[in-house]
Amino acid sequence: MSPEIQDTIVAVSTPSGRSFHVIIKISGPEAIPCIQDFFVHAFHGNVGTIPTFASVQGYFYIREEQTNIPASLYVMKQPFSYTKEDVVEIHTLGSLPVIEMLIQAILSDAMNKKRNVRLSQPGEFTKRAFLHGRIDLTQAEAVMRIIHAQTDAELAVAATQLNGVISQRIRRILDEAVALCSFIEAAIDFSDQEIELISGEEIVDRLKTIEKNISEFLFQSETSRISSEGIDTVFYGIPNVGKSSLINALLGKKRSIVSEIPGTTRDVVTDSLHIGGIHFKLTDTAGKDDAQGAVISRSREKTRMALKSAHIVLLVIDGSTNIGEQLNELELSDVPGRIIVVINKCDVQQKRYFFELPEILKKYPLVHTSSLTGEGLERLKEMLIESVLGGQINQTSSPSLFNARQREALQRSFLAIQQARLSTQNNESYEFIALDLRAAINALGEIIGEVTTEDILDKIFSEFCIGK
Repeated sequence: MSPEIQDTIVAVSTPSGRSFHVIIKISGPEAIPCIQDFFVHAFHGNVGTIPTFASVQGYFYIREEQTNIPASLYVMKQPFSYTKEDVVEIHTLGSLPVIEMLIQAILSDAMNKKRNVRLSQPGEFTKRAFLHGRIDLTQAEAVMRIIHAQTDAELAVAATQLNGVISQRIRRILDEAVALCSFIEAAIDFSDQEIELISGEEIVDRLKTIEKNISEFLFQSETSRISSEGIDTVFYGIPNVGKSSLINALLGKKRSIVSEIPGTTRDVVTDSLHIGGIHFKLTDTAGKDDAQGAVISRSREKTRMALKSAHIVLLVIDGSTNIGEQLNELELSDVPGRIIVVINKCDVQQKRYFFELPEILKKYPLVHTSSLTGEGLERLKEMLIESVLGGQINQTSSPSLFNARQREALQRSFLAIQQARLSTQNNESYEFIALDLRAAINALGEIIGEVTTEDILDKIFSEFCIGK
């Protein structure tokens, strides 16, 4: 085991900032000894005798400051804690000077008594839970997803991952691949004898089953990405139709620059809107105009890229001017996503012919809005939800949602299984089949953490907060 894992670590596990309450977490072989010399038990008992899952009241006496810090102590003794080590949680006042004083006292006392106590690294508590077998790597990454979840739907998916649903299904596929590989490798060992342990037809059938199971996972992964990363919703239209004002009104805050000067927005601007548990990623694009120059050219290219990746395009039209003339300045061929036509500025007095909708727009759902009065905004939100829940946008809150690392490992395993099947069908040597199968097994093992390198672990856990 790495020497650093034998250290005792300490960190604040509650979010930074002002609060009434804070939790300082300590984990490791010296978690209890490092505090027992200056924690005063309310009943004057010995901290070391506190049973696991018990809490006691008391205070920390900071000798250097001649002060008492009131605290509740929660003790979880190994192997029944999150990290499977001795864990102590100090629940105390959320004052920054108090927190610093307390942590400094713990570290200074440990240094004086030559104890291996130090501040934790990002994600080190969860890393220890993984290394000690409390959770697998997929569950460890689910902890980070819970921390970063932005909607109830994302939180539910992450919680399902933490319960081990993904790990169990990956484990079943991995066991099937390992069992098949053992038969193939045994067949290689007995290849000089007239014994057929497994036929080529049986290998192909079993590989097809594994391939099918992985492909189902990959399909769920791709359809679930929208749930995790948000519905790309792009506002598109000529300058000064009110795209930025509309986004600001939907968000209820000033996110985009608003000006009467046409073409104020020269870059794509993104923000998040959560409606009914669904995360919409709003993108305000540069207006389509005749301006020249390198900056304008780059902004147009960014607009095209945003439109290309959009799930929903809100085609914003100024209802106070001629709609047909506006459409002549737009390139609807650039818009591959689902279109919702938004006739904006409906609070402005319009002439009748401005309301005459061109034939090309009649096939799309339409809403009239006013950023100034708020008219139509709720209906627009309803239409966004309808686009997702009505099936026009593939929005799957699957419990098997994968992150980029897991998807890449799944894809490698799928390709390796595919290659093993093709090699078998081409009557190639069992050695080649076993080699491809081993590559698939290693890739599947990477997902749940059975095959890891220190670099992979460092990258994953470095993205965690300190104290988690």
